[in-house]
Amino acid sequence: MSELSFKTYCIENYAEYKNLPSSLVFKEFEESHLLEHLTNDYEDLHGMGKEYLMDYFDKWILKTDTHHLVKTLLITQVAELFMKNKGLSEDEALRSIYESPIAPLLEDDSMGLYGQSALYLYSLIENGNELVGQNL
Repeated sequence: MSELSFKTYCIENYAEYKNLPSSLVFKEFEESHLLEHLTNDYEDLHGMGKEYLMDYFDKWILKTDTHHLVKTLLITQVAELFMKNKGLSEDEALRSIYESPIAPLLEDDSMGLYGQSALYLYSLIENGNELVGQNL
């Protein structure tokens, strides 16, 4: 599916989901920068299920707990790095993340780790025991 097709799919399905005109949904997507987000994170978003996307859009537009949305994408990218670089299974990669000393810091929005790159977080987790307690 092309980016254009994906954006159209999202707008039209969200309009149906909310029972709103597509033109109004487009305006909401544009004003909330969701349209830009769909472009920038197309690779991560286009494979998600319709139900998940509708909830994701609700939270994005309403500006509720958007950090968890970003963390969802980011943790997936970090897990993929563990799978590629270490040959881990999906479950092993997730365990490496969620059982690392860095995991509690990911939950602390004031740390801002949700705004870092996947490669940076991967390196923090790889070296987590040494970095915990240091100023990240």
